[in-house]
Amino acid sequence: MRLTLRRRVVAPYRTVDGTPKDWQQTQNGNFRDTFPSNLWTDITIPFWSMPENTDHPTQKSEKLIAKLILASTRIGEIVFDPFLGSGTSSVVAKKLGRRYLGIELDEDYCLLTEKRLELAEADRAIQGYTNEIFWERNTLMAQKSRRSTVDEGEG
Repeated sequence: MRLTLRRRVVAPYRTVDGTPKDWQQTQNGNFRDTFPSNLWTDITIPFWSMPENTDHPTQKSEKLIAKLILASTRIGEIVFDPFLGSGTSSVVAKKLGRRYLGIELDEDYCLLTEKRLELAEADRAIQGYTNEIFWERNTLMAQKSRRSTVDEGEG
């Protein structure tokens, strides 16, 4: 699986015959699929309103860990985290079809990880990652809200 980022195209270029040059025109805007650079500006901490948020003081976001796992492993390979904490690396590994192994000394955090792994069975979503594409910050949500506004107008 390749690591791909979908970015909104603000000033789209066209070829001489008028077709889009390295971007896709859609009803929801113009987008270009690229490889992420070595600077990731679309990573945030898990906010209180996000389903992945826990009480762990140094929890990493699922989106950050997903980028690292996708860049370094294939489906079925093992992700090892010797300082598991809230279990984000194991949860994301599970959601992405990897095997996982983690070590954590704190029993409460181990129980939290087990609960999160159970929840990952039912919900494999990773914020900002859909159909094997990382969406540029706020792009997918803008597309969804635009789509629901159109649906409401038609009804």
